[in-house]
Amino acid sequence: MLRTLLQGLCWALLAITLVGCATTKESDTARTGIEQLLVSSAVDQALDKIDFTPVRGAKVHLEEKYLDCVDKNYVIVALEQRLLMNGSTLVDKAEDSDVIMHVTSGGVGTDRQEKFVGISEIPLPPPSPIMIPQVSLFSRQRANGTAKLRVVAFDTKSRQPVLQGGVALARSDFKSWKFFGAGPVESGSVPTEIAAATNNADSIAGEAASIAAKKNGTTR
Repeated sequence: MLRTLLQGLCWALLAITLVGCATTKESDTARTGIEQLLVSSAVDQALDKIDFTPVRGAKVHLEEKYLDCVDKNYVIVALEQRLLMNGSTLVDKAEDSDVIMHVTSGGVGTDRQEKFVGISEIPLPPPSPIMIPQVSLFSRQRANGTAKLRVVAFDTKSRQPVLQGGVALARSDFKSWKFFGAGPVESGSVPTEIAAATNNADSIAGEAASIAAKKNGTTR
């Protein structure tokens, strides 16, 4: 009976030790490239949901003072690009415009969750400065970029609205996992966007496909 109890206690302690979580961030700049892409991708997706047809061909004055968020300049330029592609003309002064447009954000940013199964880093008793390193059996990282933008446009003279449904919410994602040190295997809208733009998938699946393509005499 005592032996069974001790065995159960040992298994319980082992289970507690094996479950842990950690956060690791590596970057040569203030923000990682993935973090910035998460934001810009979400912004692009949100702006793509807004119909700018009602201001096609109009002289538009874009008012920026109501926009206060991370990557503000990207939001402004991305919006200007869509207006230009829509056939609108950008003007600096409100009095020279047919339409005044305001843009603001309800939320632009990123969030991240990381989980792993393994042995957490364990410090040895003082005065030893040595720590037993973390041993990860399985780890998963998930990051999201969220952008909620509101665009209001009204006639310069009459002050009547000319743009309906000018609010859009979008989210981008990046997922990566490792198993017994192998990986990472990446998925989500941002890795898909990178692979499409660079013709390169930085993952185990991507490397395997690249090797297979070379053996078959094709390139990726």
